[in-house]
Formats: sequence, C-alpha cells, structure tokens
Amino acid sequence: MDSVSINSLTEINIAMSETQQAFPLISSQQKFNAILVAALCVVTAGSYVTLSGLLTSQLIEELGWSSLNTTFGITVNMVLYGATAPFAIHLMEKHGIKKIVIASLVILLAGALVCTLNSKIIFNLAWGVLVGLGCGALTMSFGALFARSWFEKTGLPTGILTASSVTGQFVLLPMWAKLADEFGWRAPLIGCFVLTLITLLIVCLLLNEKLSAVRTVTAHHIKPNSTFRDVFISLKGFVKNKKFWVIALAFGMCGATTNGLMWSSFTPAASLEGISVAESSYLLLIIGLLNIPGTIGAGWLSDKINKQALLAVIFFLRGASLVLLPFILSQPVGWELIAFAVVFGVFDVATVPPVITLCNHIFGDQGPSAFSWINVAHQVGAGLVAFLGGLIAFMTGSYFALWFIAGGICFIAAVIVLSPHHGEQ
Repeated sequence: MDSVSINSLTEINIAMSETQQAFPLISSQQKFNAILVAALCVVTAGSYVTLSGLLTSQLIEELGWSSLNTTFGITVNMVLYGATAPFAIHLMEKHGIKKIVIASLVILLAGALVCTLNSKIIFNLAWGVLVGLGCGALTMSFGALFARSWFEKTGLPTGILTASSVTGQFVLLPMWAKLADEFGWRAPLIGCFVLTLITLLIVCLLLNEKLSAVRTVTAHHIKPNSTFRDVFISLKGFVKNKKFWVIALAFGMCGATTNGLMWSSFTPAASLEGISVAESSYLLLIIGLLNIPGTIGAGWLSDKINKQALLAVIFFLRGASLVLLPFILSQPVGWELIAFAVVFGVFDVATVPPVITLCNHIFGDQGPSAFSWINVAHQVGAGLVAFLGGLIAFMTGSYFALWFIAGGICFIAAVIVLSPHHGEQ
C-alpha cells in the first residue's frame, strides 16, 4: 500500500474518531427526545412572534389605538429577535443550552404579563424589549446550534425545527384570535404565558444539558472566561468573507418578505378589505400548515441538491405570489386567497434550512454562530418592512403598494443568491 493510501486511511480514521467524540453515546431515542423538547421551545417562542398583527387589530378595535401606536414596539421586537441571537448562542456555548433556554422562557413570561397593562408606552417597551429578547434567544439560530450539537447531517433536523417555529407562529394563531374575540385583547397574551410556563417546566424536567452541550463544547472550544467581546471577534472574521455578506443580504430580503410582512401587516391589511380577524387568522393557519412540508422538504433537498438554485426558486415563487396578492385580497375569502395561502406557505420560510446548511458548509463548526449574525440581517429587513407597512397604511389608508414592493424584493433576492460569491462554489 502506497503512502498516499496510508495517509488517506489515516485521515478517514481521524475523521471517524472526531465524529464519535462529537456524538458520544447519544442514542436515537435520546436524539428524538431532545429534538421534541427543542421543538416545543421553538413553538413557544413562535407563538409570540405572529401576535403583533392580531394585537394591533384588537388594540385598534377595542382601545382606539392607531397602527402607529404599536409600530415602534413591533420594529424593536423584530430587530432584537435577530440581534439577540449571536449573544444567546455564545452564552449557550459557554454555560450550556439548558440554562439560557430557561432564562429566555422566564423573560417571555415577564413580557407577556407586562404587555397586558393598558399603556401604549409600557406595551411598546415590553413587546419590543422583553418579548424581543426572549424570542430572539430561541430563534432558528438556536435551532441551528441545537441541530449541529446533536446531528451529523443538519438539513432535516433544521427543517423539523423550522417547521416547529412556524407551527407556533401560525397554527396557534386561530386559537389566539378566537380567545381575543371572546375575552378581549389580553386573552392571547395570557394563552402565550400559560404555554411558556408549561414549556419551562418540561425543559427543567427533561432537557439533558450534559448531552446537549457535548458537541458544542468539542466543536467550538468555548473558554470559561470568554466574553461578549469574543462574539464580535467571530463577527470580524465572518465579515471578511464575501459569501457572508451575500448570504446576509439575501436573508435580509427574506426577512423583509416574511416576518416583516405577514406577521405585522397581513391581518390589518385584510381587515381594511373587510376580512375578519378570524378569517385572516385561518388563512395564516393554512400558511403555517404548508410551512411544515415546505421547510422539511427544503431541509431534505438541502442535503441533496445545489442550495443556491433551491433558494432562487423559493424566492422567485414567493415573489410571484406576493405580486398577485393585492388583486385578490379585496375579494371575499374563496379559492383564490386559499390558493395564495397554500403557495406562499410552501415557500414562506423554506429558505431557512438551505441557508443554515450553507453556513455550515462555508464556516464549518462556526456555522451556527455565522447564521446567528446572518439572522440579524433577516430581522433588520423584517423590522424595516414592518415599519414601512405601518407607515404606508397610515399615509395612504391601504397596504396595496406594500405587496408589490415585497414581490420586487423577492425577485432581486432570487438573482442575488445565484451570485458566484454566494454558496458552494
């Protein structure tokens, strides 16, 4: 056997040894249990993030507030939803996932309670800061870290956790809307509080911190005395890579045409067209249900095909659906709006698994950290469009122009993701 073959075998043995060290004695059942707990955390955080549109509609109807009265809190919430993630990931790597998850859930409990006070200033601060921080620590950056901590191939696990996120965001929304109609605007906040409390108890009882932290510690070598300064040092390394900027730009456009658009603007826009909050919530439910096969399918495809081409198709079809929306939103709820909800739902957050796997491919063990910063761009885009939507509605009395702007952003993103500086080349 020649020296090249011997060296190749040695490299294979080293790689197998590292894999065994990274995933020691973690059975399939333990992985299954862990991802269920992680999914519940993501569902719980997701149950807050789509409430902004519903709460805005209810506060306008019940208390006489305007769309601008909640815009500040919603914008701050969306920015913190992204900006919190890099620091939360650092803390999870340093102190363990379980401790930070528990702290995040406690912050959400406080945020839900404070938001029930009848004050514009307090609502905006609580929704923007407390709920923004709590949800921001349990975004898909958390899902990316969790998947890389427990699984060798991250495409399918991140697809499952992304699907869990949208389950919390949309599937629970009709129930929150029904509670709001029957018991008032505080009811969905109390519902989120109860769900968070249940999740907190389950995390305390079932999440095995030692197992969940094994891969994280061996992969990232976080030192006990590391500080937030190290988070910015990592960012300094990321920004030197052109691919980081291209992915961040594209993902910012993704946030602008999903979170910033549908979470905050769809329900108020539908209300202006005579569609009830209950009906718009059921349309968002359809979107949420179709998110599940869309994200899981995108996760599976991310392990199989070129991720750039996959992202371009997702952005193009999402944009096409948004451009058509203003022409059918003025009609009574029928097959046209249901068809929109189905198509948009499939491609709504299907970008997340391929972006996460791209980050893992490009940045290796620092993939979750890189994604957490890229997710900041996602939420900045979301916050800007949420503010733009409220501004357009305030100035024109309609959201009509917003949908064309969002569709155009998607088409631009479809071109950007095919850039030679983006992805796998």
